[in-house]
Amino acid sequence: MTRFVAALAAALLAWPALAQDVQSWNTLLLQGPVDGKLLLWAELQPRFTSDVSRLGQLVVRGAVGVRLKHDIDLHAGYHYQHNNLSPGIRSDEHRFWQQFMAPVFRRDNGHALITRWRLEERTFENAQDLGVRLRIMWRMQLPLHGKGTAGPLLISETFVAMNSTDWGARRGLDQQRSFVGWLQPLSPHLNLEAGYMHQHLNRPGRNPGNHVLSLTLNRRLG
Repeated sequence: MTRFVAALAAALLAWPALAQDVQSWNTLLLQGPVDGKLLLWAELQPRFTSDVSRLGQLVVRGAVGVRLKHDIDLHAGYHYQHNNLSPGIRSDEHRFWQQFMAPVFRRDNGHALITRWRLEERTFENAQDLGVRLRIMWRMQLPLHGKGTAGPLLISETFVAMNSTDWGARRGLDQQRSFVGWLQPLSPHLNLEAGYMHQHLNRPGRNPGNHVLSLTLNRRLG
């Protein structure tokens, strides 16, 4: 087990340093109210890495939640992630997570700024430590012709590790994601979000980054 943990930690630290990598992240998201104030969140996300040549990560995420006044959403759920870091180096990660999501403002023309604060408790199979990470996201939607129409979409998300672990997490800034794209309604409850995301990774030595083509099909409930 000790050798596995050492190999996993080395891979997690060294893998991003091989970048700049070109990747494709493809998300299917089902979320929203299902019964009054009760919320559902179901997400599947395959990530193709190594210049989009292979499946590098697979994320499955689910949660239940509640909607409070003023469109404030609270969720709690579970996240499974299979990491295929390189040939022969694979790992399975399990997370419990909780999040707070609310609009900072909404305009009559559909322009909106939404914030999401997510706390994750992360564990890896065959490793000992629990890693805690805070994710802070800001999402700006700018429909061009009123609420429910297409327009630019801007997202910024900061990741902060709250502690260091035996599997490679380091306390402090973990990564920064910056997305510029387009939100295209396909139906009253189905949106396509497509664009470019730069993933800046704070790792020992030089700070690498990944160039990501991000596609999200978002089915809103309620």
